[in-house]
Amino acid sequence: MALGNRQLGRFYHQLAQPLAAGLPLPAALRLATRTGAPAAALEAMAKKIETGGSFDDALGLAASWLPASDRLALSAAAATGSLPRILQQLSARHAQLGAARLRVLLACAYPITLLHAGLLLLPVARMINWEKGFEWSLPAYLQTLALSLGSLWFIVSIFWILIRRKNRALRRLILRLPAVGAYLRAQSLADFSFALATYLEAGVPIGPAWRTAGSVASSAELQAAAIAAEQLVNRGIAPGSNLPAWACFPPDFIGIYQTGEATGQLEASLHGWSVQSQETAHRALNFATVLYPAGIFLIIAGSVVYYIVTLYAGYLKMLVDLTR
Repeated sequence: MALGNRQLGRFYHQLAQPLAAGLPLPAALRLATRTGAPAAALEAMAKKIETGGSFDDALGLAASWLPASDRLALSAAAATGSLPRILQQLSARHAQLGAARLRVLLACAYPITLLHAGLLLLPVARMINWEKGFEWSLPAYLQTLALSLGSLWFIVSIFWILIRRKNRALRRLILRLPAVGAYLRAQSLADFSFALATYLEAGVPIGPAWRTAGSVASSAELQAAAIAAEQLVNRGIAPGSNLPAWACFPPDFIGIYQTGEATGQLEASLHGWSVQSQETAHRALNFATVLYPAGIFLIIAGSVVYYIVTLYAGYLKMLVDLTR
């Protein structure tokens, strides 16, 4: 089972510290058992190295819980002697992503709870009759609940399945949503830039680095551009001169990449852009976590007001009928 971002961040940080202090890799792996990583797998990796296996062989034992993109960076970093530094970079990156996801969950928890509470109470409110009083009916309650709450979860399940399958039509729809679309575009660029910088810094050849960085990004346009860039590299052409041909790269990124390519500071330039793009993504995410929960709250509040007015209208109608 793959580890979450926060667990990966702790694992990479814990592994980097003893390695930077000069401890052998098997010993460092055994010290990282309290980070959420499976202890049995870490022990198996340590033994694999101690018995003459390579670091790549050990990483192969972690294929079920370490992301493939991270394994590529770690493999290249170990070959070039930059493993502690790359581990720290991966740790910081996963910690950022984990914090962003936690912020989204916390922001959505209250309106989602309120929405469910409203749907659970809605059938009860409909059983109030100002002429006959409260008329409880379990079959009616369950039927109304199935239509409201059941329909909600059915729609959510469909969306979740489509998201997991990376449905392009759904992604195009989501990209048009206010704030959410801006967040996804900025986050994809941040992920791509960080991955490309990390792979190059770790010693991955530029062609495979482009292709793999594209696979990390959730954007189909970035993935297609990355494959095209690798093909250019295979023909001996630097990708920087062709960046304007791909609409997925904004002018700022093109300028930074071309400058870094010309000055030999490409890794530093990409890391700088990654930070900048991540800040843009965070601002869009913060706006989205205010905008959409507020929208849900207003819908619920409007529904409550509607039913209160409906109930009092029935009560007033009963009083008017009594005075006739």
